[in-house]
Amino acid sequence: MKTFAGLAAALVLAPLPAAAQLRVAPPTVGIPPGITVTGRAVVRATVKTVQFTAMARGALDEATVLSALRTAGIEDPLIGPTGGQLFLSNNGPTTLRGTIHDVSRAKLDGIERAAAAFIVAHPGVALDNVQFTARPDDCDAVEQGARTAALGDAHRKAQAIAGSAGVALGEPLAVAESGGCPLAGDQIGQQNGPGAFDLGALTVSIAVTETVTYAIDPAGSTRRHVL
Repeated sequence: MKTFAGLAAALVLAPLPAAAQLRVAPPTVGIPPGITVTGRAVVRATVKTVQFTAMARGALDEATVLSALRTAGIEDPLIGPTGGQLFLSNNGPTTLRGTIHDVSRAKLDGIERAAAAFIVAHPGVALDNVQFTARPDDCDAVEQGARTAALGDAHRKAQAIAGSAGVALGEPLAVAESGGCPLAGDQIGQQNGPGAFDLGALTVSIAVTETVTYAIDPAGSTRRHVL
């Protein structure tokens, strides 16, 4: 004779009929189902103003260096941190920086020749890490052009996928953007990657990436294909 406890255990452990079994759907997390694609675009813009920076070593006075920078065609030259700084030793590097307006390839070539001549005339001076950086004068407009093109690229891909899957493309559900203009005050240079600043063409590249999730419109879906 089974005890009451044994009978209860048997009822708990016995499998339920298929019609009585409880099925719990997994929870939906994040973005609703749809078609997710990534669109990319790069817009090149001509620059008119370029920033110059370099690291110098050597025992030279500030006036001599500033004069040499101006002679080379660099406007608003500065030495060291804000307020200027003298070369105090032969070992510690000092930052040189300035602006080149209405830039041209001839101006940049002239600066390079002037820097080489200055080093020859002052054997105790070393000039390292010379960099030219820039940003478009109207970076927001250039960025918007890249954004529009990247969204168009994403929509083209989504339409192709929807057509192949036999479904109709709906409205965008979510958009995530990366890239675009640098932060205010930041410049674009070779440190931003190959082709970011083309010294030969004097152009900078603004790249934008858009990841878009589109809804699937059930009203227009034909479902010709089973995925």
